[in-house]
Amino acid sequence: MRYKIWISLLLLAVSPLLLAQQADRKPIRIVDTLTIKEKAERNPVILRSELDSMIKQYIASLPPVKVQEPVKEKTNDTPVYLLGALLVVIILLGWLIYLFYRHLRKSDRNVAELNKQVKYLELYSGAPLVKEFSNTGKEKGSKNKTSAQLLENKINDLNAELHKLSKENEGLNRVIKEYNGIQHEYDSLKHGMSKAYKVKNYPGYDKDKAEPSAFQGVLETENSVANYAYEKFLKPILSITDSNKNNPAKINADDRRKLLDLLVSLSLLYIEYLYLRVQDLAIGGKMVERLQAFSNGKGLDPALLKKLNTEFGSRALVLRMALDKAELHQLSYPVFDETNLNNQ
Repeated sequence: MRYKIWISLLLLAVSPLLLAQQADRKPIRIVDTLTIKEKAERNPVILRSELDSMIKQYIASLPPVKVQEPVKEKTNDTPVYLLGALLVVIILLGWLIYLFYRHLRKSDRNVAELNKQVKYLELYSGAPLVKEFSNTGKEKGSKNKTSAQLLENKINDLNAELHKLSKENEGLNRVIKEYNGIQHEYDSLKHGMSKAYKVKNYPGYDKDKAEPSAFQGVLETENSVANYAYEKFLKPILSITDSNKNNPAKINADDRRKLLDLLVSLSLLYIEYLYLRVQDLAIGGKMVERLQAFSNGKGLDPALLKKLNTEFGSRALVLRMALDKAELHQLSYPVFDETNLNNQ
């Protein structure tokens, strides 16, 4: 107890000294320059340059710190082609599902059709194809086997009949296709003849008859005119030219006059016939009746010819005067513009 009192008194005596020492201490300051007095009493003073060098030395002694780049958050950048591939896969799956659905529908239709055929066979035979028996199992199995065999035979017969009908249908389709082609060709031919010929003006035309008869009449008239021109004009022309072809300069006056007559007559015949063919040319008088005589195998009927028009401005008069100068007074075919060019 006594020691504690002495220690307390000692601490009380020393405490003023400690307080005085602490009061004499000055705080640490950082300045750029020092005065002479500060240099003399500069224990608590440090130059800024010294502090900077100390800081630099301390920093140099530290290990290098690696700067870590901020971690970027990964974004879900899905390539476009992956999305396209996924879309294609989805479409294919949908298509496969659709095909599977169609197959199921087709199978259902086939089963329904087979059931109809079985019902038809039952009605046709007058008894059901499959019967249930209450006899022994052996008899029931044999009856079912026989019914199944009968059903299979009937189905085979139906398939054979269906195959036969399919072949006949193919044949009919070919015939129809050929008929359509022939009809198209006939329509094209009819259109072409309608443009090249004035069908209604040909001999024997009857509006009550069908079009094939009218076109047949045109062809018959064409054939009769061609035969008449060949026999009456072209054949004699060829005969005269063949007889004088080895020495054409020595052709006699009669052959020369006859040859000129045939050429002029042939040209007049086809000039007149041209009026029946060209759409823009008109037909008048009794030209059709004269061509009808050709179709009947007859020659030119003089009663169907008009007499020469000798009035001024007549087309036939010009031709007649030109023919007179060529010494052609009687033509084998004296018709042009329905006028008789022969001298009366």
